Formats: sequence, structure tokens, C-alpha cells
Amino acid sequence: MSKITRVQVGEKVDRLLSKDMMDREARKQLAHFMERIELAVFTANREVIHARIPQLNQSSFLKFATRVAELRADYLAQSLALATSSGRPNAQAIAELRAVREAYEELLHAFDAMQRAIERGYADIAP
Repeated sequence: MSKITRVQVGEKVDRLLSKDMMDREARKQLAHFMERIELAVFTANREVIHARIPQLNQSSFLKFATRVAELRADYLAQSLALATSSGRPNAQAIAELRAVREAYEELLHAFDAMQRAIERGYADIAP
């Protein structure tokens, strides 16, 4: 009897076919299909990202990294100031801290996405 393997990735549950559920030809066709899909995804990402971000270079990437570091420092400094002050922070101080954190986290996610795009070959860094 065939067994379906379940793999949980984050919130998504994938059902993987076991080898005994497919004959050799079906596995070969599936592998070729997945290779074509991966190539198509790579090509689409490379074309779209190159068109939208033609100015990506070492200097612009370093500026990006520096801005993320600045926002991290802003968040840490503001949170430390709240932590070392006496009394409960008021609603405005908490709202400002939240805004600083959200800006830092959002730019960090964007930086991670940019780095992943470079590592996957979707974008090049010019010298």
C-alpha cells in the first residue's frame, strides 16, 4: 500500500508522493516538468528584477545594508530609552516605538529578499 508523506513547512502542509506511488516514467516526467518550471521561474525573476532594478551595484547594496542598520539602531535606542525611563510609557511613546520597529522590520525583510534574489542569480551586483 502506498503511503503519502506529510511535510509541514510553516503554515503549509505538503503531501509528497512516495516513490512507489509512481512508475519510473511518471517520476521522470515529473522531474522534467519541475526542471522546466524552475527554469521558467528563474527566467521570469531575472528578467523582471533586472528591468526594475538596473542600478543595483555594490554601493547601492551597501547603502541598503547601512539603512537597515540605522533603523535597527533607532529601534534599539528608542526601546532602551523607554526601558530605562520611570513609569509606564504613554500610548504615544508606544505607538512611536511600534512605528520604528515596523520600519526596521519591513526594511529588513526587503533586504533579505534582495539578498536572496542576488544569491539565486535573479539580480547581479555590478562593481
